[in-house]
Amino acid sequence: MKILGTDFVTYYVGNFHAAVMFYRDTLGLPLKTYRDRDLWAEFDCGNITLALQGGGDIMPGDHAPRIVLAVPDLAAAQTELKARGVNIVRPPQDDGDGLQLELLDPDGNIVVLHQRAVVPPG
Repeated sequence: MKILGTDFVTYYVGNFHAAVMFYRDTLGLPLKTYRDRDLWAEFDCGNITLALQGGGDIMPGDHAPRIVLAVPDLAAAQTELKARGVNIVRPPQDDGDGLQLELLDPDGNIVVLHQRAVVPPG
């Protein structure tokens, strides 16, 4: 398995629109993705993307930021992780920007592996 780098960090927010305005207007971060339908926004923070996820019933432990690691082939990574006995707690799912799965580290922290969708030019 090859890790390409950190893809993004997600903050779960109670008031999505206020959070978007704060990061965009107050902090001046460039907004690169905005999807009102599923309350998802991504901001360019230089060498990393900050993602905001709003809405829904979020369990108390789910408020912690998660590291999201970029991989070139999520299916191959899943096969490799299963062979190593890693506990995959959420199988690959389409998140609108690609595919991701969730696994647990030894302390129970969620780590996300993400394969970005290929966007055709033009």
